[in-house]
Amino acid sequence: MRFVRTARRCTRLIRLAWHMLCGFTAAHLVFPLLSKPGHAAQKTAIVQWWTRKLCRILAVEIQTQGEINPRATLFVANHISWLDIPGLTSIISAVFVAKQEVAEWPLFGGMAARSGTLFLRRGDTEASTMTADQMTWSLMQKNSVIVFPEGGSSNGESVQHFHARLFQAAIRARCEVQAVAITYPHADGLNPLTPFVGEDNLLANLWALLAEPAIPMRLTFCAPLSACDIERRKLASLTRNQIVSALQQPVEENLGETARVVNN
Repeated sequence: MRFVRTARRCTRLIRLAWHMLCGFTAAHLVFPLLSKPGHAAQKTAIVQWWTRKLCRILAVEIQTQGEINPRATLFVANHISWLDIPGLTSIISAVFVAKQEVAEWPLFGGMAARSGTLFLRRGDTEASTMTADQMTWSLMQKNSVIVFPEGGSSNGESVQHFHARLFQAAIRARCEVQAVAITYPHADGLNPLTPFVGEDNLLANLWALLAEPAIPMRLTFCAPLSACDIERRKLASLTRNQIVSALQQPVEENLGETARVVNN
């Protein structure tokens, strides 16, 4: 068994190194040529190809439930692992909003920055306002946006508070919001290797995941909600409750009112 795990890890490491080189080349040589707005679709296609291949190399088996909203949407999801990012990006054509620390990750940070990821610097009001403006602009240009409203990752056993300010962009753009519940099913309930929390080391977590035979990842797309005529705190609570319900966790808050569900 140990030999099998070692062989699996070494094989994937070689494939991953080559894939990272391809990504580095695309980010530094191809993306600069696609910087004009008219080439956004080509850049998105490259990003999706790269993240799908990354998921295959790591044996991330993505299972989806529900339908992805085809219109310009603010997608909001609970956050467990750094795998959430390539998993979502591989199936949703959207601009990603990530915490500033992601830009400093080895290997992945530079490519995320050059692929168009918006970085949110926590505690910096001016920077947060600028990111919110960029989110609004993207949504008004009919480009979807993905964000983790918890502001950090968890071990997957609960869904943390959703920061309401991140929903303001959807309200200003008068678009739709769709909650996405993320979980990593495992024989013991939750995969103990996938959570990437606090001061965890990215490379150490990657090293552990490389030996796994498979990493099931389930994405549940909840019913889209209209961001028109609703206060952002209510919208944050409603989408959080949708995710909690999809994960079959106890709902901790009851607003006593509902938002308009969008019929696709």
